Amino acid sequence: MDKIILKNYQITSCHGCNPEEKITPQRFVFTAEIFYDFSEAAKFDDLTKTISYSDIKKTLKSFCENNCFDLIETLATRSAELLLKKYPAKKVILTVKKPDAPMSGVFDYAAVEVEKEWHEVYLALGSNMGDKNAYLDFAISRLCADDNIKDVTESSRYSTAPYGGVATNDFVNSAVKIQTLYSPEELLRVVSQIEKDGERVRNERWGNRTLDVDIIFYDDCVIESNDFCVPHIDMHNRYFVLKPLAELCPYKLHPILKKRVCELLADIENK
Repeated sequence: MDKIILKNYQITSCHGCNPEEKITPQRFVFTAEIFYDFSEAAKFDDLTKTISYSDIKKTLKSFCENNCFDLIETLATRSAELLLKKYPAKKVILTVKKPDAPMSGVFDYAAVEVEKEWHEVYLALGSNMGDKNAYLDFAISRLCADDNIKDVTESSRYSTAPYGGVATNDFVNSAVKIQTLYSPEELLRVVSQIEKDGERVRNERWGNRTLDVDIIFYDDCVIESNDFCVPHIDMHNRYFVLKPLAELCPYKLHPILKKRVCELLADIENK
């Protein structure tokens, strides 16, 4: 992938956990690698079709000078996230060096490097209590309002029969595609909070619920733990997941089953 590089850009500011570091400016040296397809800019020799490294420099300078963090880990992470939110980049690798770190010994610098990127995620939404569409609207609005999430796209909504033999009311289901800066575990906490704020009560497995938000795919990751599996462990058996999901990503390959979403849906429909 193409990338734009700003290397060893020096900014003088106040960051550090020692009291004197919060009032006495010192040097911080930034190197940013911005992963961005600039083929159109190169083809037409057009500055408007790329990301200006001059603008990147100004953004980093303003952020560094107008904040004060104890840790350069925080400075690097927040700076990388800012670049991703402000510019149309897929990924940022950012290094912050601290050559004047107040410690003994001979050294060139202390430094941290952080890599942040937008991740493609597919979610399944469902509700079978109260105003079902309103609960799905609530979930969508919360996703859209989160600045660590962008490009929220929802499928059509479907009325489906309850699954699992416990719930008694029909569901309204949809699928949602998002881009997010959250890690899988962070995103799980976010969607769990959305469920809770949507009046979800977990009395029994597969029971009636106001709002259900499941992580179906997170990039092409495979995650297996006691309480969290990606891809969703039962997605291939769930018509109410696959039908709306096939609208958004029919050719997405399940990384374990090695079948595309449209093939998994056809397997259920042909039973």
